[in-house]
Amino acid sequence: MGRFFVLAALAAMVAVLAGCGGGEVVSAPVPPRLTRIESLGNQCFRITSSLGTSILTNPYAPKTGGRTLPSPLKADILLVTAERPDANNINALENQPALLRGSVGIGCANITGVPIRGVPSYRNPDVPSADGMNVTYTWVMDGIRFCYVGNMDRLFAPDQLSQIGSVDVLFAPVQTLLTPAERDQAINQIRPRLLVPMGKGTWTTGEVKKLEGNGFSLSREMLPMQTLTLVFPK
Repeated sequence: MGRFFVLAALAAMVAVLAGCGGGEVVSAPVPPRLTRIESLGNQCFRITSSLGTSILTNPYAPKTGGRTLPSPLKADILLVTAERPDANNINALENQPALLRGSVGIGCANITGVPIRGVPSYRNPDVPSADGMNVTYTWVMDGIRFCYVGNMDRLFAPDQLSQIGSVDVLFAPVQTLLTPAERDQAINQIRPRLLVPMGKGTWTTGEVKKLEGNGFSLSREMLPMQTLTLVFPK
């Protein structure tokens, strides 16, 4: 009888140990990484990663954007596409972010863990000048690839498209020198999954969703398969 109890105790111990080390471990689901996108008027947007890193684009001077920029206004990274009063009001920020503008913005950079590329274009490609330069920026946040185009005066050249690469979210101006057909062709060159028109006027591609507020949160898992246009309230 004593031997029976000993064997039973050993069997119970083996079962307990097997339960501790064996079987499938069920882990809690990982929440999606959300990037916050806010429209501050005209071509000014604030994009904030799930880690709190923020990018601000094209801050405008008073009486040029139709709205007033919020105050205090801060960012970790500031992107300026062109030297215009409605795009280069860097004094609107209360801090001193890493600044990319003009020739400094061209090429690759990694700022606070955010990879950024600046692709230049010129009003007159035959005579490149700082006055006629526009820088298109691409960057990656939370697995989402963004592209920001301040001016869209002509179709992208093949070498520009290769530098821009694949795009999930495209910020593109409504007011452009392109005809409506050329503008649609430019979008087809990039094939974004989300299109965010900037500035005054109306321009949409594919399905359209009108936002009620001036901001929304986005994860990579939320990206649509076909191009969707998100329209912020004016």
